[in-house]
Amino acid sequence: MRFEYTLIDSWPALAWLAKCSSNEPVIKVLHGSQVETKEDWFCEAIWDGEYSLGDFDRTDVIFGSGARIRESDNGADVFFVSSGTTVDRLQSILQNDGVWISNSLACLTECVNGSVDPVYPRYYEDLFTVCHGLTKYKRTLSTTAGPVCLTYFHNLKWDGHELTDSEKPNPTRDFSSFANFHAFLKSSLQKMNDNMSSSLRLHPYRMLGTLSSGYDSATITVLAHEYGLKDVISFTQARNEKDDSGATIAEKLNLSVMQTSRDDWRIHPLPEAPFLTADSFGEDVYFHSAHEKLKGRVLLTGHNGDSTWDINNLRISTELTRTTTSGLSFTEYRLMAGFIHCTVPFLGMRQSTDIQAISHSAEMKPWDIGGDYNRPICRRIIEEAGIPRGSFAIHKSANSVLFYERNGFLSPNSLADYRQWIKQCSQSGTVHPCSKKTLRQIACSVVAQGLNLISNIAPTKLHRFKTIAYRFTMVERQELFRYVFPWALERTKEVYRLPIAD
Repeated sequence: MRFEYTLIDSWPALAWLAKCSSNEPVIKVLHGSQVETKEDWFCEAIWDGEYSLGDFDRTDVIFGSGARIRESDNGADVFFVSSGTTVDRLQSILQNDGVWISNSLACLTECVNGSVDPVYPRYYEDLFTVCHGLTKYKRTLSTTAGPVCLTYFHNLKWDGHELTDSEKPNPTRDFSSFANFHAFLKSSLQKMNDNMSSSLRLHPYRMLGTLSSGYDSATITVLAHEYGLKDVISFTQARNEKDDSGATIAEKLNLSVMQTSRDDWRIHPLPEAPFLTADSFGEDVYFHSAHEKLKGRVLLTGHNGDSTWDINNLRISTELTRTTTSGLSFTEYRLMAGFIHCTVPFLGMRQSTDIQAISHSAEMKPWDIGGDYNRPICRRIIEEAGIPRGSFAIHKSANSVLFYERNGFLSPNSLADYRQWIKQCSQSGTVHPCSKKTLRQIACSVVAQGLNLISNIAPTKLHRFKTIAYRFTMVERQELFRYVFPWALERTKEVYRLPIAD
């Protein structure tokens, strides 16, 4: 087998689409401008190995995606490799002319002329199932072109006739002590830094940290600053409007801080679309505010720190179970912005039982402060780097954007486009639930108005009525929010339209 590459300059820089046909030795690959292409492999990825070998199919420490041809008893197999996380994925679909695989849902559905049902209300719930673990998430997404298969963490193997699942390597590492686990984290970051900065890359990367006042980003910043991290993004305020800059830590580590306003994303055209296309929730859209700072970077984030590092985590599993989908909404946007998403807490996560044992061990007692927000491993790493106790992790801040809690729902331009899309669906014969209020929405709206009137009689004494009214108001916004996924996917697909030949 061999790859045949076609560069599509108009596509997002890191996007790729491969077509495999039975009994056809050529795998046709369409790709964006920053995808690295070799004779027997291609990737938009970093991993813990020597770049020139292209062995990203033989490790679970990989961020990004790609494909690798390997000799086999049948001649050759092709391994399509997903990120070693559940915040990125591969998408594939079986068609009459072969199997199509892509690192973008929008790219895949556009190129096979597929669309999703605009009135189906449970896309968010379906995509959220990845939090239940690798064996329990909903694997398919229905489209007019057929079911699209979603593959998180593990790889896919094409043997020339059939596409099948292929598990990632699962080495057992010695996490019997804090020192061993700490050494593994540092070694992984060092190897990935060597890989991403290789002179053999046409498009080398540099690390970019995300620094806030919490545990996870501070831990990652401390770990990575020894291995190439010089710059960090810091958002000036969290969702609760508290200072979330992490400036004290940056100054201590002599890092350059690129401060960004959390709400600048709202000035861009349709900024929510790629984020909502990824997971139908889009909570990481605020990173669009830092769009110009992301190209050519490996973005280090702490997504999943609560599942891996928190001593209070009760959902310990080798199946990568999580409490939220935070970080997943990057999977489409990052291809456009041109960065690799490196979620450090996923490193070694399949041994979460061993990691939890370290947190509960006697050696970690000096860093076990109790309470609901307690991560002894993180606290030890940070404090042993000279960051004083009291300057971080005092409270858990949140930057994520919850669209249904905003007065404007979407940014003004996006909301106007969304409503126009709804109108077009109705005119074309597709009756969309958002085109008129449901009885539930009407009832909740009436109750909210009544409660607000009561609270206005004595705002100080009756303030609780206003809080309850707000919850009823949220029902209407949540109902509207349930249907943004089909709109977002259609808008994101537009960037993947193939240029018309002259």
